[in-house]
Amino acid sequence: MKKLPCILLIFGFSISAFAQNKQVSFEKRLIDYFQKQTWGHVVITRDSLYKSPFKGEFNVSVSNNYIEFDTTHIVIKNPYFSDKYEEAEEDKDYVRNFPKSFSVIYENSLISLFENGKFACFKLDNFERDTALENKLNTRKFKYHWIIDNQLGGLSGNYIYLWNGNKWSKSKSGFPLKSQPKLFEDDKFIVYGDCHGEWGGTVYFFEKSTSKTFFTESTCANTVIKDSGGYNVLAQLGHGNGSAEIKTIADPTKLTLAKPNEIRTIVNGEALGYTDKSNAFKKKLDFYGAQIFSFFNYGDKVLYIVNLSDLTFIAEIKNNEIEIVNPLFFSDLYTHNPVTNQSGNYALINLDNYGTGLYREISVLIINGNKITKLDWNEDHSR
Repeated sequence: MKKLPCILLIFGFSISAFAQNKQVSFEKRLIDYFQKQTWGHVVITRDSLYKSPFKGEFNVSVSNNYIEFDTTHIVIKNPYFSDKYEEAEEDKDYVRNFPKSFSVIYENSLISLFENGKFACFKLDNFERDTALENKLNTRKFKYHWIIDNQLGGLSGNYIYLWNGNKWSKSKSGFPLKSQPKLFEDDKFIVYGDCHGEWGGTVYFFEKSTSKTFFTESTCANTVIKDSGGYNVLAQLGHGNGSAEIKTIADPTKLTLAKPNEIRTIVNGEALGYTDKSNAFKKKLDFYGAQIFSFFNYGDKVLYIVNLSDLTFIAEIKNNEIEIVNPLFFSDLYTHNPVTNQSGNYALINLDNYGTGLYREISVLIINGNKITKLDWNEDHSR
């Protein structure tokens, strides 16, 4: 028993050495990668992998606090897809092979909706099909689905239905969406957006108690996190060299009120959002030259999924310093209009890619603590 402290000391030293080796390997791969991306004789170091010359100048470095994530990559087939291939002018069968609406997490399962109007359910612990849950849910056919006030909801016919655990019941409360994903919901607001690319985008706050909608510019909103300062709206766009911004909105009712016929419209060739002159927000971040696909809470930190120089990685952002904490899959995991939602301990990031599935979800990232699972529909979408 007297030797136990020595054994524990050696064991602790081994863990520390392992972590240090991980950090060194992590740094070397990143330095080598960014060195290959540069022109001329620019010297790349761990403290300056990339420095933006654009508006909102930022520096990219290797974090001193490497975070170890357990990453897994899985391919799952659409269980309802027919092998029959028929040409269509705009919407080919290969597009219909992807989910009809962005997947959600409900009852510890990933719930996806396909072209035939039926749900496919996959258990989060092993991604096997939960046919028992499917049989319960597939008593109606649906056109779109969401999590609404913590319940599974879907559009069937012209009505929104909610699942109470035993049956579908027609919703009696107002819901502003028909065929697009929801960005965020709390007891006061349902948040969603629209995107017109280089012509801008709009984020909308639907007030539940009044059915009024307030808006501001956001090109193009993908994630909303609420904290003590208000609603933090992350937006990104891939045009040009890419851009990203975060607006913090303390009180959405101070934004411009939208008339019902204005929502999702363009005004003078630009998104409605540009007509908001309320200034009822603060810019928390404004970068040009990088894209931020998502941000999520991790313990006491906020982490960001950043795309830069054909590499997608996880980072902390401190003012204008982007500190890479994990290389994720060390690939160009690219997406055009992602959406992130929090479900209990899980963060679910829906990924589309126009060249693969038009506006449909082709993959999801599921984050639970230090475990990240990338699920691809039908085939490997690694890049």
